[in-house]
Amino acid sequence: MKAITVGALVLGTLGLTGCAASSQVTVHPVSTHHYAPTSVVQALTTDPARPYVVIANLHASAPAGTPSAQVIASIEKRAATLGADAVILHNHSRSAPPQVQFNSSGGNYQNVPATVIPDYSGEAIHWVAKGTAAVQ
Repeated sequence: MKAITVGALVLGTLGLTGCAASSQVTVHPVSTHHYAPTSVVQALTTDPARPYVVIANLHASAPAGTPSAQVIASIEKRAATLGADAVILHNHSRSAPPQVQFNSSGGNYQNVPATVIPDYSGEAIHWVAKGTAAVQ
């Protein structure tokens, strides 16, 4: 009986972790040079004034209602493993329209507000010294 209870607990835990919203980052390498991982990555929305090289193009999206900050953090984390100093972000998020859903337990309808479907892309960049090869 104890083995069945433990097994049910493990399966229940695995089932719940599958419901968590997550974003997977897709990486398309641009540079053949490999950089050491960094600990801090700046999130930029425009091209920086200082010289840089593009390491990779990144993309991440998540289910509706996932905080945009979570998706951006996943891009920053992946960029850090590539050795990026910053990421130039582009917001492609869109709104899911409000919906009316039937609640079978209460026998009534409920309004579900509009939600945002987060979708971001970006260029992972590495700073270079002035006078060396810069932007593509």
